[in-house]
Amino acid sequence: MSKDPSLINAVVVGFGLAGRAFHCYLIGLVPEINLYGVVSSRDETQQEIEKIGSRRFAHINDVLSDEQVDLVVLATPNDLHAPQALAALSAGKHVVTDKPMCLNAVQAKTMIAAAQSNKKILSVFQNRRWDWDFLTIQKAVKEGLVGNLVSLELSWNHPGKPRTWRSAAEHGGGRWLDLGAHMVDQSLQLVSSEVDRVYAQFFYQAIENNVEDHAHCLLTFANGTLAHITASSVARLPKRRWFVVGTQGTLIKRGFDPQENAMKAGNIHLAKEHPRDYAQIYYERNGKQEQLKVEPVPGRWISYYENIADAILGKDKLIVSAESVHKVMRVLDAAAESATHGKSITLT
Repeated sequence: MSKDPSLINAVVVGFGLAGRAFHCYLIGLVPEINLYGVVSSRDETQQEIEKIGSRRFAHINDVLSDEQVDLVVLATPNDLHAPQALAALSAGKHVVTDKPMCLNAVQAKTMIAAAQSNKKILSVFQNRRWDWDFLTIQKAVKEGLVGNLVSLELSWNHPGKPRTWRSAAEHGGGRWLDLGAHMVDQSLQLVSSEVDRVYAQFFYQAIENNVEDHAHCLLTFANGTLAHITASSVARLPKRRWFVVGTQGTLIKRGFDPQENAMKAGNIHLAKEHPRDYAQIYYERNGKQEQLKVEPVPGRWISYYENIADAILGKDKLIVSAESVHKVMRVLDAAAESATHGKSITLT
């Protein structure tokens, strides 16, 4: 049976929250990508997978041997990303992994080499480059509304014990890899300089598991800009999501991107940010404090998979390259090393 060369057949591996509510849903909104199948070992998912117009594979090996499959999306535990990606790339498939890319930068480098040798696309689902808050702050920084960046503070509190494999270190669980992967990536996108030093402290055993419950990390960029990143399972109250200090103004942003709740409710297009969460910039003029409310830039997670389709079809460059996420993995590794040894780590 001949295949339409303008249509990309994708298979999502894993049908948990990430696979079902994020990847399958967003892929279904991109005309150039066909949700060809879903890998799930659980028989009870059969009807739900058929309901979204797809077919169920019991094992990833069945996908890799199917010549009709173009793209493999890994929504599996973090420790499986590297081996599954390497197998898929070797089988001639393009690959998207959920974040984090893998367990460490060494694995990431191996994955990049495999993608290059097999001439296939390798990307990571850093969808929060398309968050409302991030895009708004990115625009404010580019337009010079806060002046030159002095420091960033990013916080994400998610109280409660991580569920399932996310509570196990051997599977790459914990808040740092889960939430830190997004905040480190956003920091690297905002600061036009390389990370020079990393210092981190992890807190354990507030909740019964073998992963960190609270992580605090300080990034020092070569140009002097600082980024303070906090991810927590124990903080019971939300902190401001962003606190951006510039030479001309200070930006505060509260609240989270509204796309996830809209998507879970059935229509991501209805996502809307509440005015109480709009970013505010504070200035001082003639000895008096002035305040500017910043009109939000609408987020659009669909853009991630639209770009994946364009990159595979040769219409555009890949936005979330594996090389850019390798830099994220180096920072995540350095933070873990810093927390273990109690010293700052210099990145060369």
